[in-house]
Amino acid sequence: MEARTIGLKGAGKRTLQAALSEGRADGAITTVKVGDARVRRLSAIFRPKKTTFAEFKVRMAHWPAATGRRSEMERYLISLTGAQVFLHVLRACANPLLGEAPNPTRDLAVLDQEFLVGDLITVERAFDRSKKTKLSEVGRRALNRAKEALESETPLRLVDFPQDELAFIAPYNLLTQTPQVLLLNLESGATAEEAATITESLSDGAAGRTIVAFPFFDAAEVATLSPEEQEEFAAALDLPGPAADLVTKACFKQMGLITFLTVGEDEVRAWTLHRGLSAKRTAGTIHSDIERGFIRAEVVAYHTFLQHGSLKACRDAGALRLEGKDYVVQDGDIIEFRFNV
Repeated sequence: MEARTIGLKGAGKRTLQAALSEGRADGAITTVKVGDARVRRLSAIFRPKKTTFAEFKVRMAHWPAATGRRSEMERYLISLTGAQVFLHVLRACANPLLGEAPNPTRDLAVLDQEFLVGDLITVERAFDRSKKTKLSEVGRRALNRAKEALESETPLRLVDFPQDELAFIAPYNLLTQTPQVLLLNLESGATAEEAATITESLSDGAAGRTIVAFPFFDAAEVATLSPEEQEEFAAALDLPGPAADLVTKACFKQMGLITFLTVGEDEVRAWTLHRGLSAKRTAGTIHSDIERGFIRAEVVAYHTFLQHGSLKACRDAGALRLEGKDYVVQDGDIIEFRFNV
């Protein structure tokens, strides 16, 4: 998964990078480990040679200096294509370098409008090209549906495209169709009540997006600590948790992602997949050979495993289930795939 941080100048994008990367903000790309407590617990039980957390990359997009020039804004919007989710940073704290009071509602509207205009330009150009290369009927329906939505200022993530139209329009990487999480950068020391108030004030403009509010500066301080200390220190600062955990949960929710787990003496590992996938398709997350040669999946839910304490005890108690190719994998499933290639 690759996320892209977006937002106006001075919103706190670099501080967010620090909060996601052990307090460092020394690069435009950060690799975030998904701090899943289930993985830590399973690693303590199995004591494997290797423990692998799920990861995702966060790339920072710099707001263009000359925003009044359309060409500069177009280059900025083009640089955002390819992201799987946007982390939209909104300033809700003072910044002495900017000289104006924070107004996250106003700032949100600025970039939302640019995304709508950028997508409309992309769709209109696709129609122009169709004068030379004829569009399929599905393609014409998809572009017309997108154009009508954008002209009415409706982001495409709120449009219910049929599957065939969705497949056609996906390669265009339309910005308003990309999942988006709103991250509010609060004043240092902000309380949970203050966070809730600011979040509520933005809810009308969220338009289907998850909102997470916390002080980025405080979260960056927490990120310098060990994983064991972060939860305690975050609670002491009235933070809802370490930034990496907060952002990960929000992204997973917005994108419809879940985690399944594999365990053993060699490795305990977390794997990320889209909610609703079958066991056979999930096997392909590990390797295409496992999907191709899929026979059965041995499955036990994480909490059920903890109740019994070991795979053997789960098997003896009948808690370790054999599931077929159509079983829909659930968040927290511990799975061992049986396959033959």
